Amino acid sequence: MMSIFKKKGRGFPILPTVKSEKDPSLERGSALVLVMFIALLLTILGVAVLSAAVGGGQRAETRENDVQSLHLAEKTLEEVIAAITSNLQSLVTKSVNDTQEELEREIDLYLSGLERGSYSGLMTSTELSNATGKLLQIEYEKIAYQHQDAGYKVVLTVEAEVNGVKRELTQEIIFDTYPDFLKYTLGSESNLIINGSPYIKGNIYAGNELMIRDEAEYYYQSGNAHTLPTSPFQLEGEAHIQSLKQVIYTLNHTTKNAEELLGEEASSEFIIPEKQLRIRSHRKFVQLNVRESFVDKIIESLSGSTSDRSVVRTQINSGTLGQFLSNYPVFYDAPSEIPEKPIVPEQSEKPEDQEAWDIYRGQILRFTHPTKSFVYHGDLTYDGVELSGIEYGSKAGKWFVVDGNLTINNYQDTPIFIRANMMVTGKLQIRGNVELDSTILVLGPSGTEAYSTLVEDASISGSGVVMSEGPVLINRLDAFQNNTEVLNAFFYTDSTAELYGVGSILALSGGFFAKGDLSVNAVRGETSAGDEVINITPGTDLVRFSAEYNEEVYRQQQEGLPRVNQMSVQVGAIKLK
Repeated sequence: MMSIFKKKGRGFPILPTVKSEKDPSLERGSALVLVMFIALLLTILGVAVLSAAVGGGQRAETRENDVQSLHLAEKTLEEVIAAITSNLQSLVTKSVNDTQEELEREIDLYLSGLERGSYSGLMTSTELSNATGKLLQIEYEKIAYQHQDAGYKVVLTVEAEVNGVKRELTQEIIFDTYPDFLKYTLGSESNLIINGSPYIKGNIYAGNELMIRDEAEYYYQSGNAHTLPTSPFQLEGEAHIQSLKQVIYTLNHTTKNAEELLGEEASSEFIIPEKQLRIRSHRKFVQLNVRESFVDKIIESLSGSTSDRSVVRTQINSGTLGQFLSNYPVFYDAPSEIPEKPIVPEQSEKPEDQEAWDIYRGQILRFTHPTKSFVYHGDLTYDGVELSGIEYGSKAGKWFVVDGNLTINNYQDTPIFIRANMMVTGKLQIRGNVELDSTILVLGPSGTEAYSTLVEDASISGSGVVMSEGPVLINRLDAFQNNTEVLNAFFYTDSTAELYGVGSILALSGGFFAKGDLSVNAVRGETSAGDEVINITPGTDLVRFSAEYNEEVYRQQQEGLPRVNQMSVQVGAIKLK
């Protein structure tokens, strides 16, 4: 066998080296696959990103259109409401010499026309492209209370479209010509001053400053001013103010405004919570002028016999209104003096005696149960005896006019009942036991007397609205008693007013409003008369002054309420259809 090894000296032969080589074509193929796979992934990722971007853009555009259509719909509502309000205000302004019935007829014709689709002038504007805002529908109805028009309710439906995205909104609006003072429990177009601890349920208003103090002021016997520290003032409602700086608190003889107290830890219950404070511009307030309202009612009572307001103003200013009205057959012209009882026996059988009594009873009936408007020249007193009250079968369109001072002074157990809408050119005084179903307009004396309306030592039931051109004082109602009749009334004065619940006790259901300063002074607890001051029994929490808003009081008296020169607007919440 031949050896494969060849000797070279003593070593082994060297074997030849064998080289291994790769196929270049295989390397090039795998790289291509990898590149294509990465490219596919990048393509898929790019498409996904592009799709998300496009979809996000579309969604953003849709959302933008949605938001813009909502804002355009709200703008449409605002512009339609503004246009309707402006047109109604124009009717009110033009009707200054018309009766209330004529004004209501004009308002009804206008709103009824809108309901039928007469939308002329009710347009909206927008700078958006491919966008429209329009009024779709108006629903209108009169609001009535006891068969008398009380307001006008309008429900608006609008539609806005932006690039194909549509929104429909509805809103309810109440229009009326009621004075704004009827919407508050307590208020003043000037300063509202609350000293002490009254309880107030409902909204209050201050046209200038709302001043709150933890001491009550009062005057007693000697006429000197006294103060009493009290427990906290309570408000269940909102305080409508001009600014936080104009809410002034005086606590423990330290004065700060609400803005200063915002950043402080205020633990005192005397502070009105911030959530109960509402800013309401004084410029938007619907004002009332008692003298012009007086003129309005005189013209209405004449059933359109005259429309010359300047003539009526002249008669009032010259003190000859009674003589002027007595020339019109729509008025009873009462004698200038209260009829006296005949001196002959009432049960006399003599024809002449019976005739005297018949004449007397007929004259008294004119004073107590008139059937048409009535005018009296001079000062008039109802005492519950000779003149036992005034009661119209229907007050609508009838006015009881006293061209002088009116005193209701009844200390009988049975209340004197006043069911009449009244106008008094002089002073109004109410004392004793009285039941009201009345709207009373008072101009007040032309002299230097302190008050044109004085409610003193009275217990008043029923419901009434008393509007006075001069100052009003309500004082010593049920003095030093621990309970009282609720006073169902709204009071208004073109001047200042003072309300007390210190020695007196007062529960008001309705409201009180003044064009000038309104001051309220109240304590809590049982009180008694002292030698120089009023004594308070400690440990009691009797509320001596409470005021609670009650719109039913003025709704019952709406036929005698005055007109205002500005349309009042109440808007409801916006609803998405």
